[in-house]
Amino acid sequence: MLGEIAAIVSALKGVQSVLAQISDAKASYDQASSMLGKLGDAQELLDKREKKLKLRRPLTSKQSLEIIQKQAEISAAKQKVKDHLLMSGHGDMLKKQEKLMSESKAAHHAWLKTVAKKRKDRRAAIQQITTASFIVFSLITLAGSGFFFYGVYLDQSLKTKKELIQEKRERVKNYRKCGRAKC
Repeated sequence: MLGEIAAIVSALKGVQSVLAQISDAKASYDQASSMLGKLGDAQELLDKREKKLKLRRPLTSKQSLEIIQKQAEISAAKQKVKDHLLMSGHGDMLKKQEKLMSESKAAHHAWLKTVAKKRKDRRAAIQQITTASFIVFSLITLAGSGFFFYGVYLDQSLKTKKELIQEKRERVKNYRKCGRAKC
């Protein structure tokens, strides 16, 4: 957490020192664009840290104040660089750069949507395969247990028939011997 803040602060300090040199020396467009890149990286770090902090628990007043302060510093530095570029006659390049960035973000969002759709489709397919596998396994288990219990039933019915025949023989034997079913 402190390392992230230190990285953001060091990036801002480096940008501010180069910003002072740009305004003094009327530096080139390349230096200004590299500074905009550094500012973008610092903004991304700050956004990642903010998301990370928000996911764990609600922000404290100190954390929210730090985030707001760093965002204000980044936006102020970006505005200084943009002003310098506009003053040096690179306004059209700045507009092209902003247009390219917006197109890139739109393409990235479209790609993320396709990735999310593919993930959703994959999850649905996995769920269907899992359900089908469970149904097939259940049917095979039921068929196997039915076959087993049918065999047991046949054995029992044969034993029962044999026992009935045996009991009938015993009764006939007892009738012949003593005149009753049981002697």
